[in-house]
Amino acid sequence: MKKRAVLKPGREKSLLHRHPWIFSGAIDSLPEFEQGEILEVYSFSGQYLAQAYFHKDNSLAARVLTFDCDLEDVMLNKHLDRAIALRKKIFSQKTTNCFRLVNSEADELPGLIIDIYDTIAVMQINTWGMQRLKEKILSLLLKKFPLKGVLEKSVSSARLQEGLEKQKAIVFGEVPQELIVKENGLFMHVAPEEGQKTGLFLDQREMRQLIFHHAKGKRVLNCFSYTGGFSLFALAAGAKHVTSIDISKKACELARKNTLLNKFPIEAHTIIQADVFEYLRQKELPFDLVILDPPAFAKRRQDLHNACYGYKEINRLSLAKMPYDSLLLSSSCSYFINEPLFRQLLFQVAADVKRSVSILSKHIQTPDHPISLFHPEGDYLKSFFLRVC
Repeated sequence: MKKRAVLKPGREKSLLHRHPWIFSGAIDSLPEFEQGEILEVYSFSGQYLAQAYFHKDNSLAARVLTFDCDLEDVMLNKHLDRAIALRKKIFSQKTTNCFRLVNSEADELPGLIIDIYDTIAVMQINTWGMQRLKEKILSLLLKKFPLKGVLEKSVSSARLQEGLEKQKAIVFGEVPQELIVKENGLFMHVAPEEGQKTGLFLDQREMRQLIFHHAKGKRVLNCFSYTGGFSLFALAAGAKHVTSIDISKKACELARKNTLLNKFPIEAHTIIQADVFEYLRQKELPFDLVILDPPAFAKRRQDLHNACYGYKEINRLSLAKMPYDSLLLSSSCSYFINEPLFRQLLFQVAADVKRSVSILSKHIQTPDHPISLFHPEGDYLKSFFLRVC
């Protein structure tokens, strides 16, 4: 029988609404427990609420694993099976073999990210509770997927907040420095260990398809291009020319390799290693379609002011110089920049530079990065597809 945590009177409401977080101020009493241990959670009146793993020191004191009464192994197996079932519904392995398998709270496995790259899995463990469950998760994963290798790439700042050291190691089989995966029929080189995130920005898959549907015959500028994902789909659509800008030499090299891998003419793709802000300030922008997909400018709430300036600046520099009747895809992956705020920033910039701007469509992360209706904190990516006149 598991140990019990008891909430203060009236503090059970969020759990009854299935929000998966418990803050320290809501807790009335705790037993002695090990860091990350799973406890049963009860209301002050004695009603069973959930099972959650607890942290001794953080204000975010616990994360719920289940609102049922399942045994630990049954619970983990159930959550992983549900995650797999969703991905089977939304992907054809014939055209796409890279996707997110587990997306933390949205898949009822808080603190855990698992991305699949063909026969390689990349795990990211961000919390003490999930660290304790690591071996069980790995064992279940290997039973359910024919994997050749698993890389643990737990290097986020969230681990430091948990009191965990960063960890990067192959925990099963072999993981190559680079491998080739496919997304909607196009091929890409991926460097799981040294690349950003787990290797690719998988959450922008649908945005890359959007670009595919609009890039034919256009001059395209892809800013913060990383390994050229947006650029490849623009080339596949028949873009007149694509220019990709990224500050990373390694990313530019992979973008060039990806162009050749898909047999696109290299002269149709100009790849420039440069600071995007400086490029936008110094160059004219004779492009029909511009893509702004920067890294997160606000990883903490205290970064919000500087992040707002950054998003306004790159959009201002773009909108001011883009031709009449051109298209802009502008994204933010900062959780602290929510959609209303991002829209307000775009409005302010458009007004400042006196351009007529229309929203053609709005987008969030791809379906393999689901958002729990009960956990709005998982909603971080927002994109606006704009017409600029």
